[in-house]
Amino acid sequence: MRVALVVCGPFPAFRGSQVLVGHIADGLRSRGHVVRLVTYGGGLDDRPGPRPVRVLFDAALLVRLVTLVWRERIDIIHAHNYEAAIAGIVAARLTGRPLVYHGHSAMADELPLYASSVTMRRLCARLGRFVDRQVPRQADFCIAVTDELGARLRRVGVRAEALACIEPVAAPDDLRPVADGGEEALVCYAGNLDGYQNLEFLLATFRRVRTLEPSARLVLVTHADAHANATRLIAGAPEAGVEIVLAASYDEVRARLARATVAVCPRTERSGFPMKLLNYMAEGKAIVASAGSAKGVVPGVTGLVVPDGDVDAFAQAVVDLLRDPAARARLGRAARASVEDRAAWENVLDRIEAVYHRVTAAPGLAAVRAAVRGVQP
Repeated sequence: MRVALVVCGPFPAFRGSQVLVGHIADGLRSRGHVVRLVTYGGGLDDRPGPRPVRVLFDAALLVRLVTLVWRERIDIIHAHNYEAAIAGIVAARLTGRPLVYHGHSAMADELPLYASSVTMRRLCARLGRFVDRQVPRQADFCIAVTDELGARLRRVGVRAEALACIEPVAAPDDLRPVADGGEEALVCYAGNLDGYQNLEFLLATFRRVRTLEPSARLVLVTHADAHANATRLIAGAPEAGVEIVLAASYDEVRARLARATVAVCPRTERSGFPMKLLNYMAEGKAIVASAGSAKGVVPGVTGLVVPDGDVDAFAQAVVDLLRDPAARARLGRAARASVEDRAAWENVLDRIEAVYHRVTAAPGLAAVRAAVRGVQP
């Protein structure tokens, strides 16, 4: 098949959505499909959230998408996240191609966290609920990255037979040998600094960690365009023992993560899937995660899971691992083993291909395509 994978953002980039899209593109190509990525392109800043200039980027992306579909006779439009889905809806109506929407999170949860005032947060929450209700239902099929997100999509009217919950897994070809050891008492967070990541909680937790283990250090490794979020996160003087690294590449992120003793995920938003957890597991790290974000983590086996918002429990879990090398090694080995199963990755590709076959074989779709192609310039 000929597939257009659409994501509204710069590419390549090491944010979770772009990493997942890149893995899917490589996997589909390995199976003989022709895959075209439709993105903002490289060289643009990676700041997320609503900004007026994104409307121009999205309009340009829509033009590129429609042109690509006509020129290369694309069979499937596979759009990731809402901006890409909206562009995909328009392109699908103009070209007669089926649209697969790949949901990475619920907008009602995420959008308010980009606003600073209470009033704007309420407006953003209302807008997020509207988008959550309207956009997914316009697609021919929806893929959700978690069961929680799938349940929400069903509640707003997405038919069960037009929905699949496919959790991301590590791409085996992206795995590399695990580095030995790590720097003593180094805790690492690797990901973006956006509001939904719950990083103020992490900083509060780390203050507690430092009272129990004064030698502990925390490094937050993020993308190079996160200056504004970094400034907001640590206003005034830097936190004691905390370093923010604006990494220039995905390889630098992984190198920094490899030096860590413990990896953390404080996020509590439940609808999405933190891709950072797969990175942590791939590096064989002992993980501490809040319950809301602990996707794929088996408590006590591949990581420690603590209740959402419990500063003391999170801090104690980190300290326990810093003080127990044997427990760190056991959890790290199990975490790495859990992402080495090639069959799990092949199953993800199998299920995505099954979705493609389903939507291209939908009754009446061939007639719609023929009618649209009849007016193609």
